[in-house]
Amino acid sequence: MIIGVQVSSLKPLLLTEKQVHTAFRNLRAICCSTVQLQWLDPSIPPEAIVAALRENALQSLSVQDLYESVQENFEYYVTLNTLTCGKWLCVSRIPERLRTREGLDAFVTELRTMQKKLDAWGQKLCFHPVSADFTAVPDIHAVDYLMEAMPELVLCLDLYHLNRCCGDIPAYLRRYAGRICMVHFKDSTGDTLVPAGQGETNWSGVVRACLDAGVAYAFVEQERWQGDPYVCLREAMNWLNLEVEREKR
Repeated sequence: MIIGVQVSSLKPLLLTEKQVHTAFRNLRAICCSTVQLQWLDPSIPPEAIVAALRENALQSLSVQDLYESVQENFEYYVTLNTLTCGKWLCVSRIPERLRTREGLDAFVTELRTMQKKLDAWGQKLCFHPVSADFTAVPDIHAVDYLMEAMPELVLCLDLYHLNRCCGDIPAYLRRYAGRICMVHFKDSTGDTLVPAGQGETNWSGVVRACLDAGVAYAFVEQERWQGDPYVCLREAMNWLNLEVEREKR
């Protein structure tokens, strides 16, 4: 399992081309080589982001944003993902307008339409649920419904959101073994985000379950920080690398 950083962690530091180059240089300095892109200011040309990645020997596996943002600005996101050699275009959150039983069926249709467009670009679609998506419709577990309706759909699971709603992270990972392309390791103490491994999340068995489920990529993530964000990300990566090595022994 390859460990990297979800760039959303650095949103306030990604507003200009210069800031992006600095942020990526700092990521490389903490031994990060793989990223998932999200929340770079849309005024920054994709070509400038590509240059910053290459300059710092970083590989992007995926571009992510809210489903409706990707739907409205599809050409921008697919171009960015293509130029950065990303494999997955990742969309998150079921829109409010589709949080009904009939809405979920419409969402499946829209996702399939988006995947057909991505086929022409040689890219794959994945879905990133947030907390509300796990119980988006009364009496229906929305994510399970989507996964059953779309056997081709794969997940980018944010374990922070999953933990808040489902509790047993390892069991859920094993339920969708082979259909999880990447996970986000994010942790908290109360409402305060902290580096992964330093909060209240019960991580027992989680890394083992990721490996058993065939998860290829794990990204540490922390969108809010009390100190230096790069120190936070480095501490999270170090913890996760140790956990993975321990499970491999």
